[in-house]
Amino acid sequence: MKNFIADSGHTRGSDSELTLPHDRLMDLFLFRQRVNQITEVKTLLDEILHSAITIIGAERGMIILTDESGEGYRTVASESLEKEDIAFSTSIVKATLESKKLLMSTDLRLDSRFKDAESVRGLNILSFICVPLIVPGWSSALGTLYVDQRIYVKTFTQEDAAFLEAFANLAAIDISNANLMEGLVSENIQLREEVEKKYEFPGVIGQSKAMQKVFREMKQILNDDCTVLVTGESGSGKEVIAKAIHYNGNRKERPFLAINCGALPETLLEAELFGSVRGAFTGALDKQGLFQAAHDGTLFLDEIHHTSEAMQIKLLRVLQEKEIRRVGGTKTIKVNVRLICATNEDLRKTIQEGRLRQDFYYRINVVTIDVPSLRDRREDIPVLAHHFLEKYTKEKGKHFRGFHKGALDALMNYDWAENNVRELENEIERAVIFARDGSAIKTKDLSEKLRSGVPITREVSVDLFTDEGRPLTCKEFEKKYIHFILSQVAGNKAKAAQMMGIPRSTLRGKMRKLGLSD
Repeated sequence: MKNFIADSGHTRGSDSELTLPHDRLMDLFLFRQRVNQITEVKTLLDEILHSAITIIGAERGMIILTDESGEGYRTVASESLEKEDIAFSTSIVKATLESKKLLMSTDLRLDSRFKDAESVRGLNILSFICVPLIVPGWSSALGTLYVDQRIYVKTFTQEDAAFLEAFANLAAIDISNANLMEGLVSENIQLREEVEKKYEFPGVIGQSKAMQKVFREMKQILNDDCTVLVTGESGSGKEVIAKAIHYNGNRKERPFLAINCGALPETLLEAELFGSVRGAFTGALDKQGLFQAAHDGTLFLDEIHHTSEAMQIKLLRVLQEKEIRRVGGTKTIKVNVRLICATNEDLRKTIQEGRLRQDFYYRINVVTIDVPSLRDRREDIPVLAHHFLEKYTKEKGKHFRGFHKGALDALMNYDWAENNVRELENEIERAVIFARDGSAIKTKDLSEKLRSGVPITREVSVDLFTDEGRPLTCKEFEKKYIHFILSQVAGNKAKAAQMMGIPRSTLRGKMRKLGLSD
């Protein structure tokens, strides 16, 4: 069987060539113009099929795509066929896909190649052309473009075949690009829907197991007046958690006020918290402090480890007596404030170092909520990234189509050890500034530290001892090790197996043997 090509000079081992006439080349050019702006896959498929049938004068036609295995077929576009007539010869389609070459017959009644093909005889096909949809660089065809005659015999010419083959080469690229675009849009719509889901705590984004644990703890204390200590690395979202507790609890109608204890000298911090009377110190005015201003509400003290021993004693008194005295004043003022403190340090260590009073620690640490670092909740990164993308596109008056896969992979694989969620937010804002308006965020739009592929943290956090202090058994260590590797790649077993240097099937077998969910 012969293959036919246009003037492009591209050949796939054909034993003869046919130059397309000017009018057929013009048909190809006009077709490209029509489909150039189509990104919706179904519209594109319909236009491709309609153009093919119209130009070569076929009775009917179909576009048939194959699945990843190459064994399943589905008709995704058809023309001049009733619903019940959308059927095709699997013999023809299979032969075309296997050879990746055009297949045609001008009169099937006389064609010995298909004399034993029941699917051909049963469909009463008189003549046909079936051409593979091949994308350059792909190892297999997307599917086939198929046209036939079933009412009268039309002698499909070599020119018809040459045109349809050139046409299909262009169409395959268009279908591939549209599929990728629609997949990207679909992926970003899914992310947007996840962002818009009603989380247990509006304003706090996280679906990972680590964050679900935080949510469960928050839910238990919403309407309790106990003091709360929120711990976690810088930028992990401690103040966001504090706000969520306040605005979802019974104090939500009253003020939420916050102050960073490390940002002010002690004298000014005392005046900010407790208020002052005129003349108490140089420039002092009659002013109420944050404890008064937050009456019946919540006061959030960030970086509580920066407070001096004297300040800790004053705060202890407020917690015990529920009253304050302004700087320079003599009158006590009753206050009803819920106190939430936060730190990015190990307070037990600060006690050992003599920087924190033990009685103060236990007073502020009735309930501790440990906010996980971003690298310990990597599965939340795509949703957080999309949330920040929407925030800054709206703020800066721009529009983006989400993230390309490469950009998301870079975000997922980065360490985020410097500033966690805040660092991610800054990265997305930067990308919004530099990326081309109307595009999808690509890897090249990210900062150099992400483009250079900064590796995941090398800190190994696999403890070699049990909670009781005995060394782990080999089985226990292997279980912890697998848990650790999976946490570094957001549960992706293929990546985990690659990091561990074993086949994925071996990893799955180990997980089943160790009782880990597969």
